[in-house]
Amino acid sequence: MTLKDGIIATLEEAVGFTETSLIVRTPAAIVEMKGPLKVQQGQEWLTLGEDSGSHVHLKTEAIVIIRYSHPPDANAALEVRSVDGDLVCRISFRGTNPAQGDRYDSERAKDVRTRFARWVEQAGP
Repeated sequence: MTLKDGIIATLEEAVGFTETSLIVRTPAAIVEMKGPLKVQQGQEWLTLGEDSGSHVHLKTEAIVIIRYSHPPDANAALEVRSVDGDLVCRISFRGTNPAQGDRYDSERAKDVRTRFARWVEQAGP
């Protein structure tokens, strides 16, 4: 398995996880889709969501870096970045923000960390 395959497999696992938000931002718009989401890989694009419903297309060649983060005042997240370091999208794991009191789920936070923390510093070519 190549690093790119590993990144795509991790992205698929992350958006398939319950209680996630896929977030895509531009200077003029923000798209937020609640997961779990299905992933379909085509020649040039990944489709996240349902073709017949709400979905996002990500250009496969733009997906080269994936990083896990969990700041003390926010939900855990995976950031997908391009070779230039530009943010492609973010997958936020709801319920993992310890500052949210009764909405915080420590077991979920631990599970997310166990599954995805290996991506803290790993990056593609």
